[in-house]
This record gives sequence, structure tokens and C-alpha cells, in this order.
Amino acid sequence: MRGHLYCSERCARDAGRHAVWRNVRGILARPVPARLAVAAVALAAAAPVLLALRTVRELDSLNAPSPLARPRREAPTARLDSVVAAGAGLRLEGSASDGTAVFLFAGPQLLGAAPVENGRFRFDGIREKGPFRVGAMPLSSPLAYAPAPPPVPAPVAAAPAPAPSAPRLAASLPPRRPTSAPALVAPPVRDAAPPPAIVARGPSPPDLTRGPDDRADILVSFDAGSSDRGATQILDALSARGIRTTIFLTGEFIRRYPDIVRRVAADGHEVGNHTDTHPHLTTYASDGRQVTRLGVDRAFVAGELARTARLYREATGRSMAPLWRAPFGEHNPEIRRWAAEQGYWHVGWTGGRSGLDGLDWVTDPASRSYQPADRLLARLVHHAENGGIVLLHLGSDREEPVASKIAILFDGLRTRGFRFARASEFLARQGYDEAKLAAFRETSGSGAAR
Repeated sequence: MRGHLYCSERCARDAGRHAVWRNVRGILARPVPARLAVAAVALAAAAPVLLALRTVRELDSLNAPSPLARPRREAPTARLDSVVAAGAGLRLEGSASDGTAVFLFAGPQLLGAAPVENGRFRFDGIREKGPFRVGAMPLSSPLAYAPAPPPVPAPVAAAPAPAPSAPRLAASLPPRRPTSAPALVAPPVRDAAPPPAIVARGPSPPDLTRGPDDRADILVSFDAGSSDRGATQILDALSARGIRTTIFLTGEFIRRYPDIVRRVAADGHEVGNHTDTHPHLTTYASDGRQVTRLGVDRAFVAGELARTARLYREATGRSMAPLWRAPFGEHNPEIRRWAAEQGYWHVGWTGGRSGLDGLDWVTDPASRSYQPADRLLARLVHHAENGGIVLLHLGSDREEPVASKIAILFDGLRTRGFRFARASEFLARQGYDEAKLAAFRETSGSGAAR
């Protein structure tokens, strides 16, 4: 129609927006008092800070402990450090809170449990493939081998009061070195008599498995049991490098190879006691637990140590160092206490993540734990750590003894900056010298002299 102006929908929307914006600009163009402007800017800047403070206050009120709530206890922790092949199964080691029991699972299946000793736990002979996980649970009574409380005296003209029992530990200490047939720590068989318990009486002597880690010191120790195959090569390599280490001898080795024993002494090595006949002292070989075997008592242990010390003195005219190593790594606090009463601290070897058991005692090439000599020694060099204790053997029945390639170990450790120490040095730096051993013997009631 003539005289009318046509406007599209877009034109109408734009016209409306412009009208609104003109009104807004008019409002904003009005003069504002300076105080009101400053207050508005300050409020806008403070708003995020006020909101954050209020949020923090609300969170604090939610997290505040109720006066009726029980105090929280720190949950025990357990960590699996290493899984390595050992014999017919796997060896699992880790660390956990003291005073707890560690449970091992493969998926949903419970494989076994072990108490924590000196912050470490260990499972041997595990045949499941995993994946493995561990959990810790606090025990109702502390896992300390403390002195037994004194008996309660009976009142006059009354029935004698029973003496309170010493703390007992179900004999499932972390097993040490695997034997030819490691077994899984399994629940007890029904209708079977319960295994004897380890009764703790008197202080528990140490089990040296690693030295102080504040220096680059390492102990490469050797056990001499029944074979001399490779012994001369190892002694030659030690002598050529000026290394004096700690060697543990059995009475049987001294009887068979007195000339080698005299050379060990003449070369200045520290000689410890490895018992006379290298017997099994616990039931680990049969049930995977470190329970003192029937027939093994204070007199048995004292006789094994005394015969070896006498043989060494007759062969060399010298006394053994106050050190011993349990055959097969089978020991517990009770056995270590009996040995300490005879004047010997126990020296083990470093396990866990380092895995410094050389495994040169594995003679079957078909075993999963068997390694060629060069690989075995290179592994020890790679896993060496400050204060570590390496376990090897002076003689070997392997088809390929490590003696011919032992230079890989000695030279590799020196290249990494390690200094070779002896067991007595590690013990002395941790406060376990001969004076403390003498005091221990007086406290616990020393047995027969060596």
C-alpha cells in the first residue's frame, strides 16, 4: 500500500534492541557519587575472597571431630616389594607396619598370612600366578618377643596362683631361604595336633640382614659347607684385590679341607660359625614355617656351635669371630637366643627388593631359580645397595660354578663405588659389639662357653 513502510522481522528485532540499549546507556550516563562507585568496585573485588573464606569455614565445621567420636587410629599398611622365582615357586617380600599380620591374596583367593618381623614379611613357595595383593591387620597383642612376666606368688595357705603365660606367636615367622622343596604357608590340617608355639623368654637377639645405609659399604659373604669346588679361585680373586670379607664354615668343611681353612685364616678373612653338620633347625622344609624342630634345643645348638669352634681352633690355632649363620636360613628368636648365649650374633643376608641371595646353591639347570654364572653375578651388582649383605658359597656343586667369573662381582661393585666390609663392622656400627654380647649373655643367663 502506498504510503506504508514495510519492515522485516529482523528489522523489528534490531529496532527493539536499539531501543533497550538506548535506555541502558541513558541510565549508565547518569552521574554516580564517587563514594558509591568506590564501594561498588570494592564489593565486586571482595566477593570472591568472601566466598572462599565462607567455603573454608564450612569445610572446617564439617571436618571438626565430634566430642563423642572415638579417636582415629592410623590404618596399618603393607607393601609388596618384590616377587622373584625361588625353587618350585615364587618368593614374595615386602614391608609393613610392626605389630600387624599380613595377608596374601591372589585375586579373591587367600593364600596365607605371616606376622611382621622388624618391619618385613615374606612368603615362599607360592605357586599361584597372581596378580598378588597384600593387606595388613593389627594384632590383638604385640608381636614382640619380650621377656616373660614373672610368676605371681601364691598367698599363704591358699592355692598357688598360676603364672601368667608369656606372649606366644603362632609359628609362622617369615620363612628365610628356600630348601629343595618349598611349601606354601597353608591353613592347618583338620584333626591335626597344633604345631608347637615359640615361647618368648628373655630378650631377642638381632638378625643382621643389612648394615647401615649411610655409607657405600657392602658385605659379600660366603658359606662353606661340603664342597671345595671353586674355593681356591674365589680366595685368589679376593687376595688379588685385597678384599677381606666374612666366611662362614661348617665343621664338616673344616674336617674335609683343613688346608683351605688355614688359607682362609692366613688371608685375614673373618670366620663365622655355620654349625657342625648343617642341620635343619626348624620345620620350614616340611611345612614352610619357622617352628623349632623336635630335638632341637639349647644343648643341641650349643653342641653344633661348640664342635665347629673347636675344630677351627685345632686347624688354625685361632678363635672364630662371634658370628654365626643358620643353615638354610632356618632360625627364629628362640634359636638366635640360644646361639647368643654361646657368644654368637646371627648374620643373615639381604632379601626384599634387593634380592642379594646369589642363588648359587641352585644346582639344577631346569629350575626356574637357576641362572648362568655371569647373569647371576651381574644381577647382584645391579641390585647392590648401601649396607647390603650378599650370600654366596665358597664351594659349589653346580655344573658352572660362579668362581671362574667372580671378578664380575668384585670389579662391578668397585666400579659402582662400593667398599667391601665385614659383618662385625656392620654389627659394631649398629651397637652390637662384643661388649653388648657379653652383657646379653649375663642378662639371659649364658650357656656353656664356646
